[in-house]
Amino acid sequence: MLGLIEDNATWKVAFGFEKSLGQKVKTGSKKLTEHHQAIVAKLFPDDISGLWTADSDMKKLGYAIKNHIHRCVILSLAMLEC
Repeated sequence: MLGLIEDNATWKVAFGFEKSLGQKVKTGSKKLTEHHQAIVAKLFPDDISGLWTADSDMKKLGYAIKNHIHRCVILSLAMLEC
């Protein structure tokens, strides 16, 4: 997941891993939840079983991704302060 974010400049800025110096943060005119769900779609591209429902499962997985990203940002900021 962090590799996907590292390869995407929009996601790095949107999630706070990279601050644009004096510039407005550009998130591609998407809400953060849309970015979280886009990461889920990249991590789990095929639903061979057909058991996932697009709305409920993608939202739940997007929420889990959001929590993980938030924790990673906090840890990376803490490392910078050391």
